Amino acid sequence: MTNNRNQDVAVVGSPSTNTELTLDLLQEATEERLVGALSAFQATQNGQAIVSVGQIVGIELKNRWHEDSVFRNLVKRTGEIPPITNRQDTRTADLVVGATFKRTGNGFQPEVLGMVPATGTRVSRIDQGLLDQLLQAYSSEIFYLGQAYANEILYPMWFKHFGSNDQGPGGAGEAYHIGVFGKTGSGKSGLAKMMLCAYSRHTNLGILVIDPQGEFTLELSGTRVGNQGLALDQIVRQQGRSINIYRIADIQLDEWNTFEEMLVSLGFCEELTITHNNNAVRAAEVVRNALERATQGGRQQFQLANLGTRDALSTALNAVLDQQSLPYIFPSKDPRVRLQNRVQDILSNRFDEVLNSKWIPLCSLFAAGPGRRRLYGIVSDLMGTANETGPRPIVVIDLSARGNQNRFWTEELERRLLSKLLNVMIAQSTSSLSTRQSANVLVFLDEAHRHAPSGRLEQDTEAERLRVLLRRAVRETRKYGLGWFFISQTLGGLDPEILQQLRILAFGFGLAMGTEFDRLRDFVGGDKRSLELYQSFRDPQSFPARNLQEFPFMAVGPISPLAFSGKPVFFSMFTDMNRFLQGNNIIQGSE
Repeated sequence: MTNNRNQDVAVVGSPSTNTELTLDLLQEATEERLVGALSAFQATQNGQAIVSVGQIVGIELKNRWHEDSVFRNLVKRTGEIPPITNRQDTRTADLVVGATFKRTGNGFQPEVLGMVPATGTRVSRIDQGLLDQLLQAYSSEIFYLGQAYANEILYPMWFKHFGSNDQGPGGAGEAYHIGVFGKTGSGKSGLAKMMLCAYSRHTNLGILVIDPQGEFTLELSGTRVGNQGLALDQIVRQQGRSINIYRIADIQLDEWNTFEEMLVSLGFCEELTITHNNNAVRAAEVVRNALERATQGGRQQFQLANLGTRDALSTALNAVLDQQSLPYIFPSKDPRVRLQNRVQDILSNRFDEVLNSKWIPLCSLFAAGPGRRRLYGIVSDLMGTANETGPRPIVVIDLSARGNQNRFWTEELERRLLSKLLNVMIAQSTSSLSTRQSANVLVFLDEAHRHAPSGRLEQDTEAERLRVLLRRAVRETRKYGLGWFFISQTLGGLDPEILQQLRILAFGFGLAMGTEFDRLRDFVGGDKRSLELYQSFRDPQSFPARNLQEFPFMAVGPISPLAFSGKPVFFSMFTDMNRFLQGNNIIQGSE
C-alpha cells in the first residue's frame, strides 16, 4: 500500500486507542461525506508493515472562540467574525478499527492491532482495489449485500455453512444464529432474501424457510413481491438446488398422539361443549383409544390415514357417550348431562354438519394422498445423508392463511404444525451426532415475534409451548449444526432469551426509541458513537422517489472480514439488483 495524498482525509490525533482513533480532518476533506466511510492507515508493528481498516462513526466540530460568551454576542449581531469564523474551526472524527492486516510474502494476512499509530499518521479513504488486495485470501468467500454507508465501496461480508471444511469449503465448523430486525419498509425482508442467496451458494447446507405470511413462498415460486426485483427462485435453481414448497394440505401427520392433541386444539372437543382444557384432554383420550383399538373381523378397523369417515365419527361420538367415559370426562353431574345431550343431538340432528365442518378437516391432516409428505421425510431431505453428493433442497413450509385458502386453517393449527416440525428437526439434528457429521441446516423464521413473543403467555397453551421449544432450540442445537435465522419487526417484541443467543444481527431503520433502543444499546455494548450513527438513519420511505432510496443497516457479529474487532459495521443495502448480481458474479437467467 502506498500513500495517496489525493485520498487522504485526516491524520491520527489525540487521544487515541488501539480500537478507536481520534482523527483530525484535513481542510480539503471538510466538505466530504465521511460519516460511515471506510478508511485505512498504515503503520509498522513488530517490524512488519500493517494496514488497518475501519469506519468513521462520528465527526465533531469545535471553534473555541465561538464558545466564548463575548464572541458569541458578536456572532449574534453580525453572524460571523471574519478572522475567526470558519478559519478557526477544527473537525475531529472517531475511527473505529474493524480489522488489521500484515503484509507477508504471500500477501496480506489477518493481524491484531496491538499498538497505537503515531499522531500525524495519514488516514485515507480506502478504494475497491486496495480492499480487494487485502481480502484476496478470502475472495472465494466474500459476498456483498451493499456498499459502505457513506461511499461506493462494496462492503465485504461472508456467510459460511455450518459444517467443517471436510463437508465443503467455507465451513464455520459450527452453527450460529442470526437476526434481522427493522420496522416495516426498512428493507429487512429484502436483506433477508439477499442473505438467502448468499447461503444458497453452499449447496451442502440445507435451508428451511418457515413462512407464516406467504412472502417467501411467492418469491420462490416465481412471483415477485414488492419492488426489489430479485429473481430469488432463479438464483437458487442456478445453484442446482430444488425448491420444495409444502402447504398444509401437502403435509401428512402420522402419530396418534398428535391426533389426540388436535382434537383439543382444533375445536372438536369444544363442539361437544367441553371447554376446560383438562376435561377436553380426557375426552380426546377417550376418542383416540376408541378409534385406535376398534377392530372388525379380527383386524384394526381404523387407520390414522383414513379416519375422515362417517363410521369413524360415529365410533368417536358413541365412545364419549359410554357410561364409563362420561364420568371420566366430567365427574360432576350437570356438565356430564350437558355433554350427553349435545352428543345425542349431533348423532340425531347435526351429524353431517359436524362431519363436514369439524371431523373431515381435522382428519384430513392425517390422510394419505398423492404428493403428501411426512415431516420426517421433509427433514431427511434437508439433512441429506453422510454419503450425499448432490445439492440439498431449499424447503419452504407455507403456513400462511393466504397460501392455505379454502383449506382448514387456524392460528392454533399453524402453531401445532410448527411445533411438530421443530421437534422433528431437533430430534434429527441430535441423531446426526452419532455419525459425527454436522446437520448443516439453516432455518429461516419470518415474523419471529409472532411465534416467540416477549412477555407473559398463558401457561399450558400451544403458544407458550412453541416459545419454550424455540428457546430450547437456540440454546441446544448450535452444536448439532442447526442454525436459526429470525426475521422480525421488533427487538422488544421478541423473547429476550432467544435474542441473547443470536450471534450475527442486522438492524434496519426504526429501532431508535423506547425499549427497542435499550435492547439495541445492549447489543452494541453501549457504543455511543455507533448508536448516534444508527439514530441518524433516514427512513427509507421518506425519500421522494424509489431510485433515491437508501436502506441503511447496522450489523454486529462475525459478518465480515472487516469486523474482527467486534465493533458494529454500517452499510447500505443494494437497491439496484443488477449491482447485486454483478458484485457477486451471479448470472440471472430467465426461465
